[in-house]
Amino acid sequence: MKSESPGPSLRQTLLGLSKANTLCPMKSIVCISSTAVTVFMVLQHETVEGRPVPALFRDRPTDYHMFLISTLFAFMGAFSALFIQHKPRVEKFCRIYAMVSMLSAIAIVLYAAALWFLGPLLK
Repeated sequence: MKSESPGPSLRQTLLGLSKANTLCPMKSIVCISSTAVTVFMVLQHETVEGRPVPALFRDRPTDYHMFLISTLFAFMGAFSALFIQHKPRVEKFCRIYAMVSMLSAIAIVLYAAALWFLGPLLK
């Protein structure tokens, strides 16, 4: 006589939890990156060198473009990681470059915000 367990085995539970833990940051990066780009597109822009740039990046249009590229890479990496779950090596690579790109985008915004707030004090 076999004994039927009412729920999933410990192995299935642990594997399920580990997969959920890797998906949550990727979903968050997709949401945050798309929201961040949308917010920066809606903010007040100034024309610098013939291109619209948000006021936060007024003195540093190159930083704004680096932010956009980093955010785009973060979105693409997270989106790819969500779709390529059957190839663990490719998924891991996509997760890593999504996280690195997101961290660099956050660092660029924090750097620009610090210079924007502290800029008048340093002059």
